[in-house]
Amino acid sequence: MITGAVALYAIVLGAAMLAVRLAGDTTSVVWLVFVVAAAAVVAVTCLLFVPRIRHLRAAIAAARAMAGGRFDTRLPLADDEYGALASALNSAAQYAGATIYELAEQRAQLQALLNASSDATVAVDGRGRIVYLNEAAGSLFGAEMAPAIGRPFIEVVRDHDLNELVAAAGARGERSVLVVPVGPAQRWLQATAVPIERAGAWAALVVFHDLTEVRRLDSVRRDFISNVSHELRTPLAGIRAAAETLQEGALEDRPAAEQFLRHIQRETDRMTQLVEELLDLSRIESGAAPMTFAPLDAAALASETVRRFARQAERAGLHLTALPAGPVTLIGDAERLERALGNLVANAIKFTPQGGEITVSVHESGHDVAIAVADTGVGVEPEEQARVFERFYKSGRGRGAGGTGLGLAIVKHIALAHEGDVSLESRPGRGSTFTIRLPRR
Repeated sequence: MITGAVALYAIVLGAAMLAVRLAGDTTSVVWLVFVVAAAAVVAVTCLLFVPRIRHLRAAIAAARAMAGGRFDTRLPLADDEYGALASALNSAAQYAGATIYELAEQRAQLQALLNASSDATVAVDGRGRIVYLNEAAGSLFGAEMAPAIGRPFIEVVRDHDLNELVAAAGARGERSVLVVPVGPAQRWLQATAVPIERAGAWAALVVFHDLTEVRRLDSVRRDFISNVSHELRTPLAGIRAAAETLQEGALEDRPAAEQFLRHIQRETDRMTQLVEELLDLSRIESGAAPMTFAPLDAAALASETVRRFARQAERAGLHLTALPAGPVTLIGDAERLERALGNLVANAIKFTPQGGEITVSVHESGHDVAIAVADTGVGVEPEEQARVFERFYKSGRGRGAGGTGLGLAIVKHIALAHEGDVSLESRPGRGSTFTIRLPRR
């Protein structure tokens, strides 16, 4: 293009000089020739360069649009040397757009993966400032993602041991694992900090695995073994003592021998009850117990339970009644629900002083049926109410009253097997109300 313009300039100038030579050395003619030549040069320049300048400006505008992230920008293809430039820019925009889309897709997948994890994940930069945290981390430390970004790690987690762990990974490149209790609730966390190389602002990544439930279950397992051992040790010790006494000559004393034999029988019955309740609780909890679901009348179930325990309540000097109610139909296992309701009534009889009252009632509430056992007994202390449904747990009122400590645990798991629940409302010295809520279906 430039070569053609120079040639054109030479032709116009040569023509002008020839015209001057033919016209003679006249000043006006010279000026006229040069004006005509200049006008011709300007006209030719416009014809040659203006379209190309327009194409160049379009290419510059397209490049700036791509730099701003508009990768859908495309240039029209021309039949000149700028057509190759437009084609190259279009190809670059298409490739860059596909790459950016793929990176955004991968980022969204990584974000979804991290947020789907129940483990808290936090990334920090080389100065120990948070550059990323997932939803689990925000929930664990009570921080939202946007306000937490850019803040020092120690300000968010408020734990110096964890902060030292992160500093070792981010600043010194050390991988380490630490198990610590965190926060007022003392949640046990296993923190794993790893350094990250060539990851931009991400200098270290910390993953927190919540071990609180694992430690609780381990504590429950230890307590279970301890409680079973204790519950079996007492009757076994009594049986052994009675047997040794009989061996030492008490067999000759018939009244004493009969007394010791009755003691052995009571302790044997106690162990048998313990083993049966343990097996029953295990089957219900694991879902291995055969459950027979059928329509039943909850009001009739309550009345039948009151009838079965009427003599026992009478001997204890208690007034046991069932509030009158019409038929209340639900779908459930009648035998299991009778067992659960019987456990609640027996518990109420055990902890209600003479002259007290026990009431069994049935109420409908929307799609649920509530079966409640209320007593005027000694009640349960507030700090113990959350634990009364644990296996072998005995509140202060029940530690000297005998029993295996499994009755309420069985009630709880029978309710859960029916997709329901059981709750307690109690005021020490004023009585307790245990309520089993079951869906009508």
